[in-house]
Amino acid sequence: MKYFWLVIISAFLIVAGSDKAFSQQTEIGFKGGFNIYSLNFEGEADTGSRTTLQYGFIGRFYPVRIRPLTLQTELNYSPQGVYLKSSDAVVRLDQINVPILFQYLFDNNIRVQAGPQLGFLMNAWADYDGATHDIANRFRKVDLSLSAGLSYPLMPNGLGIDIRYNLGLIRISTDDTYRSSNRGLQISVFYLFDFKKGSKR
Repeated sequence: MKYFWLVIISAFLIVAGSDKAFSQQTEIGFKGGFNIYSLNFEGEADTGSRTTLQYGFIGRFYPVRIRPLTLQTELNYSPQGVYLKSSDAVVRLDQINVPILFQYLFDNNIRVQAGPQLGFLMNAWADYDGATHDIANRFRKVDLSLSAGLSYPLMPNGLGIDIRYNLGLIRISTDDTYRSSNRGLQISVFYLFDFKKGSKR
């Protein structure tokens, strides 16, 4: 948990000190949508994805001298996990994810985005044999992923859609028997409030 609060405090300090570096425009908003997540288990091919709802908050900043580029950071609640077909079990992971995305804005308003994502495990459960089991001790508390995708405004008032894929870069399981990493597709709708004029969404 200390890593989680360190990242949150650092994000607030970056926002508070961003007026000079990002003085053209700042947008803050919220998002929500679907997760289609799974775990990449080494040696376990018979798995299925878990579809859930995810939601969170967005901060987007525009560098003064680099017009096509934007920096977007988020704070998201993200239920993840996997369905293990061989044992008819569902693994449920509740994470707080903090992506830091570098975006390139094209003339048609499509944004290509990529960057690292930190994940902080809140809870971990397994449903099998008609019962729910706490398995938090089998997973690491901090995850690191690579996030990449597209973002596009549906309307000029700040409403848009975001599609991205998150690929886990490190093993999250503490059990060497079942080495696993996160991977998943996210489809979200977002709404941004424009706090500084002078640039497009």
